[in-house]
Amino acid sequence: MDVTAELTIVIPVRIDCKERKENLDIVLFSILETTSAFIIILEADSKRQYFFKEREDRIKYVFIHDDNPILHRTHYLNKLLKMSETDKVGIWDTDVILNAKQIKDGINAINNGITLCYPYDGRFLFLGAKQSNQVRYNMTSFLNLTDENTTDVPTALGRPSVGGAFIVNKDRYLQAGGENENFYGWGPEDAERLKRMEILQEPIARIKGPLFHLYHPRGINSACGYTERDKNNVNELIKVCSMKTAEMHDYIDTWTWKS
Repeated sequence: MDVTAELTIVIPVRIDCKERKENLDIVLFSILETTSAFIIILEADSKRQYFFKEREDRIKYVFIHDDNPILHRTHYLNKLLKMSETDKVGIWDTDVILNAKQIKDGINAINNGITLCYPYDGRFLFLGAKQSNQVRYNMTSFLNLTDENTTDVPTALGRPSVGGAFIVNKDRYLQAGGENENFYGWGPEDAERLKRMEILQEPIARIKGPLFHLYHPRGINSACGYTERDKNNVNELIKVCSMKTAEMHDYIDTWTWKS
């Protein structure tokens, strides 16, 4: 049996540029072609912007009317987690692709007791506009990107990444707080997630292999704007990082969205 059939991959989306739509198209194609996972797409916007070839057997689409220019991603991820009917859930960005074997290995890690698994080893490889176009119009271009020929592809931030894609044991992750909705808009929620799991002593794993990020322009929902919102997000990260295990449990119990 293909273990990827045990997985639901959830993707929140707001189409803010044509590249975002094109990227999600190829992300869906890669998941459908290389795995048996079920997919839930949640689009939150003032009107529907994303249309695709319906696949009721594999894809569920949810639209939520939202006039707020800031996408409250953590809020919608919690909704997606609760919608998922499998006990293993993959949370994907709209712009990331990776090898199917890494996804399988990540599912096996969850089956072996891991709460949070990154299906890559920390290498978050940015593809430029030209390379991304090659992948969008010829999936073979991605399949040819291996460990041996990605040495010239830049890695995000110059350190192991903790964003883009991760797989969780749904029940254990929700018990550990799920997504922290105090993070509003683009921010350091990826770093907080890992730190919170470490504080709660939840088992974490990584899978060998890189994660690839397709190019898109960066707008209000994918960049830091040095606003009061950004300061609040950083303060939330600092607050969580300063906690001990008991404090973390008490803090999570105050999160109304957890129920």
